[in-house]
Amino acid sequence: MTIREFYQAVIEANINDELTTKATELTAALDARNEKRKGTETKEKKETAERRAAVLAFLKEQTEPVTRDTIAGVLNMEPAKVSGACKGLVDAGLVTKSEVKVEKARKIAYSAVK
Repeated sequence: MTIREFYQAVIEANINDELTTKATELTAALDARNEKRKGTETKEKKETAERRAAVLAFLKEQTEPVTRDTIAGVLNMEPAKVSGACKGLVDAGLVTKSEVKVEKARKIAYSAVK
């Protein structure tokens, strides 16, 4: 049971006015704390934003779709982190994803939206 679920159970039980009021106040404080945390710039969020910016800048220079392994090699990043950055950029509509044939295999390639 989470803290929020506990507070909600106390509110719904309506044991007495004092407990219901206190649980409502604590729920509001929990909401405020979570909202503040959501808007705070963390080290991870900053690194992710920098990674996305680097990948986007690289893709804007390219004329052909590029695979994540190529991007990782050029930008000296881990392929998994490049995939994460590209996924965020695709979701934001800044990059498109397509399939290309590399040797005998099909791979996902990315290109910047022009």
